[in-house]
Amino acid sequence: MSRLTLSLVEETLRKEVQRLDKRVQVLGVNKGKKKDSFRVTLSKDGRTGAADLNKQIIKAYLSQEGKDSGLRKALGKAVSRLSITFGK
Repeated sequence: MSRLTLSLVEETLRKEVQRLDKRVQVLGVNKGKKKDSFRVTLSKDGRTGAADLNKQIIKAYLSQEGKDSGLRKALGKAVSRLSITFGK
């Protein structure tokens, strides 16, 4: 596995978010306030939300070539929270 860079994480998260919900966009990925985490900012229908993801979840996803469902579950929660909170 190659080194975990911000651009690699952003590309991976964009692909996974598109699989979950085509209307949600990844606005950006930054280092999180907590050690070993990334903060992803999502947008849907003009509304934004953010979620913190642990580096270990992303590493597990990349090392198993997309077969690990931990990242998918974490992103799914963030996307659904965005949809529920700002529904209608």
